[in-house]
Amino acid sequence: MQRLNSSLKSLSAIGVIAMLPACFMSDTPFIPEGDAVRLDEAAVILVCSDEDDCARTVPNRGNKGYLMIPPPDEPDEEPVAIRFTPLMDTAMGPVWLTEIRMVEDEETVYVVGVTRRAAEYDADGVKAFDVELPWCGDVSEEERDTWGIDKLDSYTCSLPAKAPVADYLRDAYKAYFDNPEWWNGD
Repeated sequence: MQRLNSSLKSLSAIGVIAMLPACFMSDTPFIPEGDAVRLDEAAVILVCSDEDDCARTVPNRGNKGYLMIPPPDEPDEEPVAIRFTPLMDTAMGPVWLTEIRMVEDEETVYVVGVTRRAAEYDADGVKAFDVELPWCGDVSEEERDTWGIDKLDSYTCSLPAKAPVADYLRDAYKAYFDNPEWWNGD
């Protein structure tokens, strides 16, 4: 996992991927197949990390997940699988737990994200959703002990497969999810 972690830092096909060095990861999927949901019934949605950084995202035909399509100017990059499940209602509206599947050199990790509907990023009638990666750089020792979080380096944390990711995020991030400034990266 450590080798894959360093490889993840160099990925930047889609803007949200560029933020990975400050994230929570798991070596196993954390959204059960039956819990994944579609965010919209449209053939395409936009998954954004900010207004100028959105990825065209299409439903994955094999399941209720999606595939984030790399920008046309990066033809060598592969689509990135992403799945969502309801997490909680907030002052900003519904928030979904987000699982981003990253594959590098036959190794796979699942990056923890959260998503909200972001009408301000809609483009040409296509609905947009804002994906943010909860910061793990300042997780306290108490939180690490309570939730089984392992710091891989100063910015990246690993969540064990048995950790209830959704419960941790509801407990530790509720105030952030209610705050528009957090969603704007401030």
